[in-house]
Amino acid sequence: MTTVTSPWETRPIPVINIKLKLNQPAESVDLILMITLLLFLALQVTASEEMACIGSVVDFTMPADLYIAGVEQEGTAILASEGQIVYLNGPKTGILKAGEINSVIRPEGIVRDPSTGHDLGLYYKDLGTVRIESVQDGIAIARIVQSCCEMIKGDLVVPKKERPAIKAQGEFSDDRTPIPSGGITGSILLGKDNLQELSTGHICFINLGSRDGIKTGDRFTVFHAYPPFDKKEIGVADVLNTGTGYLNNRQANRKQVNSALSRRKLPGKILGDIVIVDAGNSISTGKIINSLSEIHPGDSVVKR
Repeated sequence: MTTVTSPWETRPIPVINIKLKLNQPAESVDLILMITLLLFLALQVTASEEMACIGSVVDFTMPADLYIAGVEQEGTAILASEGQIVYLNGPKTGILKAGEINSVIRPEGIVRDPSTGHDLGLYYKDLGTVRIESVQDGIAIARIVQSCCEMIKGDLVVPKKERPAIKAQGEFSDDRTPIPSGGITGSILLGKDNLQELSTGHICFINLGSRDGIKTGDRFTVFHAYPPFDKKEIGVADVLNTGTGYLNNRQANRKQVNSALSRRKLPGKILGDIVIVDAGNSISTGKIINSLSEIHPGDSVVKR
């Protein structure tokens, strides 16, 4: 079967070949085209493999009760990658069972709200998964079965969290899309791996979670509020205007114009769309499925 890769996902999508006969009734053609459109509007946002590498922001410190203590080429290598053996130590080694799959994570730093500067939690980077091969004398031998990046000694091992693949439905936002009125509003805290310029396909974190009624699969519109009116902008016209009469008239009306513009109302600038792929308690992980321009931490999001 032929496959094509969507620009905003990582998994191949089946191409559906539809053959239309010349004498086929118009109603049948319309139905087939409508079904095709619906299929394209319900595309897979994330594959299960990608979900193991999205990272998370939590409002507590993960305990270091199971960690990588050594690598297969100990003494000659520092990093470990997919297919290699790692050795685990820690108080929870004794409860491990051969064959079980665990996640490997690494604390990266404190996440602060771009608007308030308040500490919100810790960002943990997903490094991949390991399969327990055997446990003996307080040492667990594990094999790396999926690697998002290289693992090192000291990385934490935690129970694997099941994150199913996510699909999105509906149309993308464009520059004429109205911002939903009364929707739950938040902001983007940071991009995965602290990326500052985000676009289609990137993972980001927002300051809303299950306590706010957010769940996996929710859609958000990303927008940016225009800055308040700056009266200095009007002064540019005075510099460009060489007619003395017009200049004096402009100065006479300046106070009234500035007062009116200081109360102006402008729509937010639409930047794109996000789908929630993992809803935490207070912070959720989203994937950008559509971007009209660059998206940055601090930009606003509103639930559709």
